Amino acid sequence: MKYFFLLANIWLILFHSSAQSLEDSGIIENLSANEDVIENNSEAAENLAMLTKNPFDLNKADESILLSVGFLKEIQIQEILVYKNTYGPLINIYELQTLPSMNEQTFLWIKSCFTVQETISDPRLLKNIVGKEQSMLLLRYGAAPASVPKEWLGSGDKASIRFQTFIPNKMRFGFSLEKDAGEQLHWNTAKNQYLFDNINVYLHYIPGGKWKHVTLGTQRLQFGQGVLMGAGFYAGKGSETITTLRKAGRAIIPVGGTTEYGRLFGISSTYQLTRRISVTGFYSRTKEDASVDTLTDNESFIQSISETGYHRTAAELAKRKTITVQLAGCHLRYERRGFSLGATCIHRELSTSLMPAQSYYNQFYISGKQFTGTSIDLQWNHQNLLFFNETAITGTGGKALMAGLMVALNRKADISFLYRNYGKSYVSPYAQAFGESSGVSNEKGFYIGFKLRPKKEWSIHTYIDVFVFPWLKYRVHTPSSGDECFIKAEYKPSKRTTMYIQYRREQKMWDISSTQLTEPAVRQTTIIYFEHKISMTVTLRTRIQWGSYEINNMISRGNLFAQDIIYKQRKYQCTLRWMWYDVDDYNARQYAYEPDVPYSFYIPAYTGKAVHPFIIIKYNLFNNMDCWFKFGLTKPMVQGGINDVAFSTKTLYTGTWQVRWTF
Repeated sequence: MKYFFLLANIWLILFHSSAQSLEDSGIIENLSANEDVIENNSEAAENLAMLTKNPFDLNKADESILLSVGFLKEIQIQEILVYKNTYGPLINIYELQTLPSMNEQTFLWIKSCFTVQETISDPRLLKNIVGKEQSMLLLRYGAAPASVPKEWLGSGDKASIRFQTFIPNKMRFGFSLEKDAGEQLHWNTAKNQYLFDNINVYLHYIPGGKWKHVTLGTQRLQFGQGVLMGAGFYAGKGSETITTLRKAGRAIIPVGGTTEYGRLFGISSTYQLTRRISVTGFYSRTKEDASVDTLTDNESFIQSISETGYHRTAAELAKRKTITVQLAGCHLRYERRGFSLGATCIHRELSTSLMPAQSYYNQFYISGKQFTGTSIDLQWNHQNLLFFNETAITGTGGKALMAGLMVALNRKADISFLYRNYGKSYVSPYAQAFGESSGVSNEKGFYIGFKLRPKKEWSIHTYIDVFVFPWLKYRVHTPSSGDECFIKAEYKPSKRTTMYIQYRREQKMWDISSTQLTEPAVRQTTIIYFEHKISMTVTLRTRIQWGSYEINNMISRGNLFAQDIIYKQRKYQCTLRWMWYDVDDYNARQYAYEPDVPYSFYIPAYTGKAVHPFIIIKYNLFNNMDCWFKFGLTKPMVQGGINDVAFSTKTLYTGTWQVRWTF
């Protein structure tokens, strides 16, 4: 029976044998519709891009790996696991197309992130690395802007070096070096700077047997639903209204990108105590940026930990790596088929006391040198129903609860529910969980999402989220509430054509400047998207979007139009975009995914009025080496009068060059 399934899909292999890029797969476009979440996910998106370059062996993937990609439904994960248990290891990834719940879009995403290994890895290290294109060296350079701020101490250009090598399902090693625009190339061991301002390095090893992994160096950790400790790509609310609500129960994410904040540096390891019980332990010691002040009794303190990662000016350099942050903890997990229960405990200690500046809204922020938190999380799957939750408490008595339910009503309809209650005194510095606010604190809410596939060509995604903030917030001096609704109708008449229309409306309360009033602010955004593959070499993409922001009877508006032409040949490809946008102010800002060189993730907030064309050219210098170049300009426009032709002011130029060598 298994070989019959395989033969039935051989014809598809002839047409889909090449791996897709991150942009081609459409994962980012579909999973990142919420701009409030996008701004915090660049590093996670880089890791997703690396996965599409080096797909994971599906025969080695367990439930936690399948959960971590974020786009698989529970029923699809269970069908994959049952299929492997019933028929044995996959011979070819196209066998998955026979699963009842598998659809074309999800299969294309799976094919972007997973593969099926045809041969067993050679146990000798060099035999697995040399000559198999499992190592990569990436050199990237960004040209300096025409005008550089006088306070910058370094040059205006930016550069990075990134290396990765791996043995599939055995070992990964990588490092990255980065200099931001305005930073200096400087060697100062006293300041922990070794030429480049930012260095990340990791080694992820899978010993086998009961030791599931040992990870050294820069990494991030994810446990439960992220209420206490979360990491990884998490789209939250977006056009995928079902699967993105739930996070993987446990994930160790080595950081080989250029992130500078929120990373850990140390050791973590998972050991399988029994067939059903495992334990993960971790320890991290990092240097973080902060401005150190002194009290009258000569005791040092900081008001906050800087998150920018920039060290361009004397003031920014004075904050660089001034405090030490240590984190230790463990995660105990029990798993059996369809059920998983975990317990997490973490303890953080700072070298200098944290004393936030007093204000009306931050009375419950973390203070002092120590922080302790514990949580219990649960996942239970029964047939077409999945329940998941996490409950957490901190050493100061703050409490948080999140619980969700996903139900596959039938092959054409899914529904999801999620409730969260994050206390006003609950604050975790490592939390990354579902919510309206970026911080997991001071929020109650209820979400309901729905996905309908009335016909093969059509899919409809919608959600409604209602939330309350019981305590005061930044720029909101009273308890407040809000709501958000979203709907997307997508139509795919053929494999060559995709189109959708998407509408999002959000209402929140905000203080009116220079008054004592708090009024509702309404943000609305509409997107029309069209993509058509004219041939195997030419693809057209059109994006039209507009929106508004209204508060206190004042309305600001924003409009954006982008046209992409993608041309691909065997040795080279070219992406050309012409964009125009007209946005009244930052409140009405428009977000749009902007193609970039590989392993770079960019969704800027467009404001003002300008035209913004750019071109990306890729050329294969050799079979295992390619060169990328991106050149763009932004020409601001001002209106002279109602009937006057717009004229340009100073034009801004950008340029990025990148070489990628795989060996």
